[in-house]
Amino acid sequence: MSYIVTPFEVSSKGLEAPVKVHFVHLYSAIATRHSDSIDAVFLVDGLKATVAISCATLAELRERDRKNLTDQQLADIAALHLRRTLEHGYEATEAELFLRGEELRALGRELGYL
Repeated sequence: MSYIVTPFEVSSKGLEAPVKVHFVHLYSAIATRHSDSIDAVFLVDGLKATVAISCATLAELRERDRKNLTDQQLADIAALHLRRTLEHGYEATEAELFLRGEELRALGRELGYL
């Protein structure tokens, strides 16, 4: 599958210089990291950054709220989360960024997906 996330650049007072961000892929982390998440992988100035989207939150959205997010929508939500994290000066390539619960819902609502 191919998802379109337009490459973007982020500037922040917390970053030494603007960084360029490119989406790489979206995949289930159960097999690769034994994690109950969907991983969105990006390159931030060539270094890997992973946004781990909670499968439990996705299941809750599906079962309780009757909302199903597409892979494209998940990639968009992960990109927005990464952008905001970088804007706050956090070094996103040092550890996985976890996206769960209300934070995922808020980003989905902001993008018009929920």
